[in-house]
Amino acid sequence: MILSYVLPYVIAAVVIALILQKYPLASIRREMAQGNSLPLFPIAFVTYIVSLVFVAAADRRVLHGLLQGSPDTPSYFAVAKGKAASVLLHIVHYSLGQGAYATWMSRRTALGVGRAGGLIFYIIAAELSSISLFAAIVILVFRPDVPRAILPTVLVITTVLTGFLLVAPSTRLERYALFETWARVGRRTGIVQLLIRLCQHASTASGTWLAASAFGLEIPFSVMLSYLPVILVVASLPVNVAGFGAVQGAWLLLEPWASGERILAFSVVWQTLSAVAIVIRGLPFLRGVLADIRRGKREPGQDSLTEA
Repeated sequence: MILSYVLPYVIAAVVIALILQKYPLASIRREMAQGNSLPLFPIAFVTYIVSLVFVAAADRRVLHGLLQGSPDTPSYFAVAKGKAASVLLHIVHYSLGQGAYATWMSRRTALGVGRAGGLIFYIIAAELSSISLFAAIVILVFRPDVPRAILPTVLVITTVLTGFLLVAPSTRLERYALFETWARVGRRTGIVQLLIRLCQHASTASGTWLAASAFGLEIPFSVMLSYLPVILVVASLPVNVAGFGAVQGAWLLLEPWASGERILAFSVVWQTLSAVAIVIRGLPFLRGVLADIRRGKREPGQDSLTEA
């Protein structure tokens, strides 16, 4: 338990130390001072509000399919609140954020631990599938100058995960709590939530590109759309602390279009302001979501702090 908590800090510290050996801190700070940081916060705030709109819609589609339209299904606004509060906890520690969302889903809907874990597993797989599909579409349509290995990689991930999404409803996986979501949600809802997540990634990538342009980075739009999925996947892994660590190394994929120091300067400013925006977005709902987790499932007719 202690190792799982400490390890992300160790990995993040090692990665940052290796980066600073090549890119001096003084140079990064100089680039931060020269960049135009003022417009970045409103861009970050709007970007993550729009992202929440899409991701909450996708998550509720999945939850509605899993519960087969049960009255226990939370409202869209309730899911948005739960997601916003859980992502806030994600900033503190990766496993805490995912665990809080699973626990909230379990207590709020009486799913049970196994089914709630399966739901979170489905959502994580759907996010990875959609972000890989988004990258593949951008590369195939815009043909940006990116390493050749990226396209086959994202195509393989997309094919495997999307293929499973299409095949699972025809199997008997419903017997297993971990895979029950795939079987119960079905193909149609699975595809719809995947398309919604594509809209989420498009909005996040566009917001990040606008922020980079405002900061002074001249990176082509198609290149940002192609590389950002890789950056977002690395950022979601438990090898970062509060959004910092291995993700800075992923940002350096953009080095052919700008100096490493300038890219790192932007990544630090953008990650910081994005974290602030996520905290502001989720803070009003944190108390209610934590109260739901403590109380467990409510009786029908009772008021809930997470209801719309």
